[in-house]
Amino acid sequence: MTNESLFQPVRTRRGFEAVCDRVREQLMSGELKPGDQLPGERELAERFGIGRAAARDALRSLEVSGVVEARKGIQGGFFISNGGSGGLAQTVQDMVSLAQASLENVMEARTEIICVAIRLACPRATNEEFDAIQRDIDLHADLFRLGRASRNPQSVIEFYRLIAQAAHNPLVLMMVDALSEVYRGMLATVDPRPNKDIMVVRQRVLDLMRERNAQAASDAMAEHLRRVTEYLISERDKKHKRRPTRSGK
Repeated sequence: MTNESLFQPVRTRRGFEAVCDRVREQLMSGELKPGDQLPGERELAERFGIGRAAARDALRSLEVSGVVEARKGIQGGFFISNGGSGGLAQTVQDMVSLAQASLENVMEARTEIICVAIRLACPRATNEEFDAIQRDIDLHADLFRLGRASRNPQSVIEFYRLIAQAAHNPLVLMMVDALSEVYRGMLATVDPRPNKDIMVVRQRVLDLMRERNAQAASDAMAEHLRRVTEYLISERDKKHKRRPTRSGK
């Protein structure tokens, strides 16, 4: 449990907003750290001098944004998150759902950040990290040869996560993960046919990365993702054309 002195009554702004701001301030100052448990709803309300409904809203808001995570059970409660892309992915997904960001926006951003990851990874990646990417390529190439190519969107994006990890920049990794998670959801609605040519492209990108040729590797990836984007747009447009009108015609 965190020190009681960290939480004092708040009197300005809406209670739950002030609680969220206070928690974030304490994270920035180091008073709160990943894994620390926050007081429960009733205790938060008492310490901050707000109603329990406001305390509940604060905890929910912090959870949605990825700052805290809820754990169930006897030792459960709300804990400062150990990091991850969940909050960012949810924000991007919400923007898509509210028509504030399009499929094209998501794919453009994802392409750019993956190419940034490649350019960073080329000089920074270890041979062990390159080998991990190779194993992922080999695994899916074997599945294609056996006629068991995976339609699991999660396996489709693991390749990009491995590249982002090799960039050795936690913010780049978080953004790649978040955009890939949104992309995974989009891909699931299309249910694409497995395409063995993808493994050829991935092998080419990895070979260029091993040569530390950042520009050529990122160019090859950008061209591949451009074709993926065109495919998704085409499938989306086909679906819209098949959708019946309000009159049923």
